[in-house]
Amino acid sequence: NKRLFIDFTGYTCTNCRWMEVNMFTRPKVGDELAKFVRTKLYTDGEGEPYEGFQKMQEEKFSTVALPLYAILDGDGKTIATFPGLTRDENEFIRFLQAGLK
Repeated sequence: NKRLFIDFTGYTCTNCRWMEVNMFTRPKVGDELAKFVRTKLYTDGEGEPYEGFQKMQEEKFSTVALPLYAILDGDGKTIATFPGLTRDENEFIRFLQAGLK
């Protein structure tokens, strides 16, 4: 009964790596992320499944920009999205907490 946290990412995405190394590893952020089922979808590889992930991102969220973080409920309804990079821990935590409401 957990919400789904989708991490749309890319192999060549510097901002994605920054978030993984500098934001996701912070204890308070990690505590919030632990409340979700997490998946990471790479969208910049060649062929399937990458092209399918990118198509899904574009159709559902109207963007292919990376990184994009999305929180969905059990029915696949989008609860919250967070585009791009932030250096503000509290801003990212607020996004995660909004996804649990």
